[in-house]
Amino acid sequence: MDVISYGEVMLRVTPERFRTFVSSNRWYVEVGGTEANVLVGLSILGFKTEFISSFPDNFLGHKALYEIRKYGVGVERVKLIDEGRMGMYFIEFHHRTKGIQILYDRKNSSFSLTPLTDSDIDFVKKARLIHLTGITPSLSEICRDNVLKICNSKGREQKISFDFNYRQKLWSVNECKSFFERIIPFVDILFIKKEDFNIIFKDEEDEEKILLYLQNLYGKDKIYVLTKGEEGCSVLYKDELFSQSAFPTDIVDRIGAGDAFVAGFLYGYLIGKTLQESAKLGNAMASLKMSIFGDLPAFDPSTLQSFLNSLDNDRSVER
Repeated sequence: MDVISYGEVMLRVTPERFRTFVSSNRWYVEVGGTEANVLVGLSILGFKTEFISSFPDNFLGHKALYEIRKYGVGVERVKLIDEGRMGMYFIEFHHRTKGIQILYDRKNSSFSLTPLTDSDIDFVKKARLIHLTGITPSLSEICRDNVLKICNSKGREQKISFDFNYRQKLWSVNECKSFFERIIPFVDILFIKKEDFNIIFKDEEDEEKILLYLQNLYGKDKIYVLTKGEEGCSVLYKDELFSQSAFPTDIVDRIGAGDAFVAGFLYGYLIGKTLQESAKLGNAMASLKMSIFGDLPAFDPSTLQSFLNSLDNDRSVER
């Protein structure tokens, strides 16, 4: 097993392009969720992935199950249960730089009500890397306990990556930071958006100071990845510090770009690429994702390779 993740999948509802919910009678239904998005990206790139989650045992749950399985993500530990409901969110694009509206409807979802079993925890131990995010523990006390169980089960050779992903509508700054302090000793790779750092820790614009602040708090043995949207990313590991610029793209849909970045970075890391090469792969995946509709990075490996080749060709022409 290469990568296992634990998280919620939701149905995403979007009106037809160039229309609002008020004006549209035709809505598109997609499947997404930050952990599933990452696994789909890694699965498409050839990794063996498994997802741990719970969906309601109805046609909505089956829709979500079939969709992630279609992209090669393992669903051996996805449960279909009678309790709870399918989480959903509604997104409206206004076709401006930051013109989107999002409404979440996920309270009492099947996922948030389901404790992990001992066999689930044993299953997690099979992975080279466990990917977790800060969204999951914000959903319920049950989810927080599940994340803690996963972290405490970490094997000596296993790695844990954690995407901070703060959601202020789901829990407070103090709740988030308190929980984060409990799991950070287990984390090997930390992904955090610049905006989240400024909310949770302190206001700071200098990327180097942000990364050094985190390293001073939590140790030099972790990889710290600061994501900056269209500005790319900065990475600090021990005494290695660098920035990687983002790549230009035609923006169709920004949702899921951060998850595509994580998938690309983890792909590079797990196949033994340097951190700079991994950051480049992450930025390339994010750029490609923004050029397609939906949450999932639904493109084949040759598309990624062609994009990377085009970037290299552009640089050779510039030189």
